Amino acid sequence: MDIKGRLYALREACDMTQGQLAALLNLKPSAISKYEKGHTQPSLQTLVRMADIFSCSVDYLLGLTDLRNPYGPAPFTPTEAELITRYRRLSREDQIRIRERISTLLEMGPRPR
Repeated sequence: MDIKGRLYALREACDMTQGQLAALLNLKPSAISKYEKGHTQPSLQTLVRMADIFSCSVDYLLGLTDLRNPYGPAPFTPTEAELITRYRRLSREDQIRIRERISTLLEMGPRPR
């Protein structure tokens, strides 16, 4: 898979629009569209920023390896990714409540299964 396929797959997995990614990269949404269609290639600087956003290597983005991030932490499971996506949709106040609830659960210690 080349960059156009990888970029599209990563963006969709993060439930991110072309406009949202473009805003993070200080680009126009049309630039993201051109990358995903293979009409143009991102600059090295843009590739590095994309790799940072998607927590992957530039080699992965370019399709040179199938290891998303050989030196980083294990990727999120689908359930973890879904939780993060839902968390990001919450209001700031609700995000604070969630963090407080998680802290409370962790302080209680492990529960028997």
